[in-house]
Amino acid sequence: MKQSFPLLIIFLLMLIDTSDVYAQGNRYNYKKLESKFGYGIKAGVNMAYQSSSAQSADINVKNILGINAGGYCNYFPLKLLGVQAELMLSGKGAHWSDFYDDMKDIITYLDIPLLIKYQPARFINVHMGVQAGFRLSARQKDLKTGIRADIKDYYNFSEYCLTGGVETNLPNKINLTLRYVYGLTSATNEVQYIEPWTNKLFQVSVGYRFSGR
Repeated sequence: MKQSFPLLIIFLLMLIDTSDVYAQGNRYNYKKLESKFGYGIKAGVNMAYQSSSAQSADINVKNILGINAGGYCNYFPLKLLGVQAELMLSGKGAHWSDFYDDMKDIITYLDIPLLIKYQPARFINVHMGVQAGFRLSARQKDLKTGIRADIKDYYNFSEYCLTGGVETNLPNKINLTLRYVYGLTSATNEVQYIEPWTNKLFQVSVGYRFSGR
């Protein structure tokens, strides 16, 4: 019994050493297999509104809901830093009213965000960047009469925004993103709106990543 005890200690030490080498090998293989390039799809809801620096106190502006849907691709040249480009359809606009009118402007854009992502942990990142938006359609609904009108001429073809948010990378390849978009340039022109109005929105989306983070 006394002779077998040292042999048991040596066996346990060898087992621990072997397990450590195996675990390090798994971590190495995991990092080796983890792609720096990723892509996926996403969709969600926008809470959109508009504002103007020359907004009259007589005009009341409320949020409207829109959808967002599209795809993304990203690349992580560094462990903690990456870049991401997206191609998204996005519903924007506002519900506004004054003494005479009660209207809802509904504008659909093709948005192209370009983001820098900082990922301090595997399951979360923060991101910020710029976004170009291109107007696809613009319609106005008169909430008093129900009449809808095409108001594409009232809105500029393009706009530029700042955007930033936070994203969690959940199991089963699911991403959950919360983002804010702040318009830098006027969405409207002087055909109908004298004051420049910019788009702003909160965006929640759920994504599925086919590869990467």
